Amino acid sequence: MLAESFIASTLPSVGKPPPSAALRDVGVCIHEFQPAPNLRSTFKKSSTAPNCLAVSPSHVFAAQSDKAIVHVYSREKGNQEATVPFPERIRSIAIAGRKNGDVLVLGTEDSTGGGRLILWETCTGRQVASTASHLKPVTSLVVDPTSNFILSGSSDGSILVWSLVDLLSFTKPPSGRDRQPANGPLHTFSHHRAAISALAVGHSSGRYNIAVSTAHDSTAVAWDYRSGRVLRTFLLPASAISVALDPVDRAFYVGYDDGSVQAVDFYHNAPTQHPLHDPSLQQTPAQVPPETRWTPPSADCGAANALTLSHDGMTLLSGHHAGKILAWNVGRRKYAATVADFTHPVTNLRMLPLDGLPRTATPQRATHTIVKPRYDSALSERSATDKVPVDYTFSTHLLASSLPSPRRRYRPDAFTTAFSHAFFPESLLEEGLAELSALDAGGGGGGSSGRATTASVAVNDVDAAAKDAQIAALETELATLKQKASASDAARRSSTDEITRLRADLVHLHDYLNELQAKQEETQRERVDRRARREARDTRRREAWFAAEKKGKKGDVVMRQMEVEEGALTSDTDELSSGE
Repeated sequence: MLAESFIASTLPSVGKPPPSAALRDVGVCIHEFQPAPNLRSTFKKSSTAPNCLAVSPSHVFAAQSDKAIVHVYSREKGNQEATVPFPERIRSIAIAGRKNGDVLVLGTEDSTGGGRLILWETCTGRQVASTASHLKPVTSLVVDPTSNFILSGSSDGSILVWSLVDLLSFTKPPSGRDRQPANGPLHTFSHHRAAISALAVGHSSGRYNIAVSTAHDSTAVAWDYRSGRVLRTFLLPASAISVALDPVDRAFYVGYDDGSVQAVDFYHNAPTQHPLHDPSLQQTPAQVPPETRWTPPSADCGAANALTLSHDGMTLLSGHHAGKILAWNVGRRKYAATVADFTHPVTNLRMLPLDGLPRTATPQRATHTIVKPRYDSALSERSATDKVPVDYTFSTHLLASSLPSPRRRYRPDAFTTAFSHAFFPESLLEEGLAELSALDAGGGGGGSSGRATTASVAVNDVDAAAKDAQIAALETELATLKQKASASDAARRSSTDEITRLRADLVHLHDYLNELQAKQEETQRERVDRRARREARDTRRREAWFAAEKKGKKGDVVMRQMEVEEGALTSDTDELSSGE
């Protein structure tokens, strides 16, 4: 049966009893969302601050509020597995590892008020720390879908981009004036003018992906975290404290202190197909209308501390300070229902993978027991060589489900068969004995063996030469393909630039036509006004002529006097226009 669940963490609330005895001393809850809201399991004795919850396939990590301690809970056993201390206070955590989540990233606050990253390999116990590059604590952490980059936001208003591979590598990078320091960030993003409140990263695993950051300066910025380039700036009606991205990265959602949430669509009424990558729009901030905010059912819900989206992107869940978890209908843009009420402030929400779907990729291994971190200079510090230390051990469990089963159509190789067999197969033993006997026979052959060895060396030389020629041909083909790929990229970029210019020219042409039409309409109105003035003047002259004739005067004299008085000699333009 298909089921969709989420995990939530809370802070202890003074003076508010729990709604049920099952929620007493509960800090982390796994709650079913569909098909029916239902509390599935709980983990007790935890006080988790915002951005301090991380979930792997086997464990739940909860950094304790204002402490240097992480509680580790086993999802398989349903209990607390370990309490892990760290040298610095933890302000945010995130999990890295595309399938198994073997690396826990921690954002800290040191004794001087600055911040850095601590990486803990949960399968080896290795602990690595980055440079103290943040001037204030690291309050937000996200890892991109490829697990290659870490984004850290701080109270100092800056966001740093780190390479996960470089931080965990045993190889020391080359030194130089233009080189980045060891364990230092790749990019620095300082577009915000206040403390970073929330971070969200896109779902793409390709070369182009986005990140959205919010700060207490009432702005949200969409940017390319690989280059640090700003794509679009949004002016929010208030300071957002939480953010979430749509599953297909077409919009993002923010939560505010008053409990309301708001959706910001990247492609709403956009003049181009890809507005985030349109250079003409990147320099102009977009104002988000305040009337588009979604209001909660009651004012006592409190701040929207956490946001998460369902897998289909049609339902938004928000965790509030009053303990309520609300569901919002994305299509109708309004509140839908109250999913849960914990009475304690909800600080984190994470949507878990769907249960009941057939898995296309079977897990190869699992982590049943984590290895507590330890600081070892041989393991933590980089060396000049690229060799892994001899005491570096990896603790994991290989799953039998990852090995081929007899029902599968393809034939497993000999190593897989031997690995899954209860004892060494006879074929493998016979092959090994045959190789040993061949070695023994080769050792006592005398001159004939020497001639055979010489012949085998010659054959090996011929094979090596053939392989070298094949490698050279492949390298040549690879260089040709790279040239074709670069030419294709250049053509694509030029086509995109040409389309952008044509669209800009079309917009200018529309503006020119509108301006010309407005001038024509103004000219027509002026002609109508002049014709009306001329007719009124002729009417007055006729009336004056008839009045003079009735009184016995000459009407022509009166009309000439009126022409002089009205300045008829200077109205040539009206005469010509009326004649047209």
